[in-house]
Amino acid sequence: MSVVLEIEDGNPYWYLSPDIWTVPGNDPEGAPGQPIVGTNCFLWARVHNTGSTAVQDATVRFYWANPSVGFDRSSASAIGFSFVSLEAGETQDVLCLTPWIPAYVNGGHECVLAEVFHDSDPLPAGLAFNVPTDRHVAQRNLSVLMASEAKKMMVHLAFEIHNTSRTARVFEISTKAGKLSDLKSLHKSLGRDFHWPKEDGKLEDVGFIQSTCPSEEDWGKKKHVLERLEIPANGRVGMTLVGRLHGSAAVINVIQKVDGHIVGGLSSLVLAESEFNKTAACSQKGA
Repeated sequence: MSVVLEIEDGNPYWYLSPDIWTVPGNDPEGAPGQPIVGTNCFLWARVHNTGSTAVQDATVRFYWANPSVGFDRSSASAIGFSFVSLEAGETQDVLCLTPWIPAYVNGGHECVLAEVFHDSDPLPAGLAFNVPTDRHVAQRNLSVLMASEAKKMMVHLAFEIHNTSRTARVFEISTKAGKLSDLKSLHKSLGRDFHWPKEDGKLEDVGFIQSTCPSEEDWGKKKHVLERLEIPANGRVGMTLVGRLHGSAAVINVIQKVDGHIVGGLSSLVLAESEFNKTAACSQKGA
């Protein structure tokens, strides 16, 4: 007899959980969608009890962070918590009763996390979330970016790299091209009027620049891979992902590794301006 609590990770990328989503606006029962800067946004998590014993009043905690890799409970910002009671084998959608107001510092980009626990099924000790190995915790780390012809289809995303260890660590930061199909499980949570691109494009000339607002001149200084990025204990480093979109849409993943093991990641869905316009047209039509 046991309680086994879980919020499922994403597949193929564990940091893209379909079991966490946001609802912008003042109605938590409204349609899922992307966070909007300065506007109320409610968080939901789908919680499972896959064990053989019922649980009463398990705690579900919700967090947000700036676009980042490797954050933990000390660097993430708590939003609020809720309680849920589950029969054996039961699944429930749980609302965080405290709304989140996305700030200008993260541009409304979505980096949210939820965890569930109970005295009969506690969290592992420590500040680390350990998302890929801990069933109690799931993360959704997705940004949607626009590439415009006026800016020569260039895109950039400022993000942070965290070292949550008590000692200095050396990280490898790289990128990996994804596919639109990787995000299909998240389609509904991007908004009911979100226009899904028909085919994969490619993000070219991808690299990293240590500038929050890179110029075209900075592009010549970018590095395609940060092979040995040393960050002091409990430190963080700001970095910007840059690239140029070829086609109508592309998915790019930022991967953080230590000794060859993935310890953090974030994904971006890059859309041509025309794809944004299609979504905007659908939104206006449905309004």
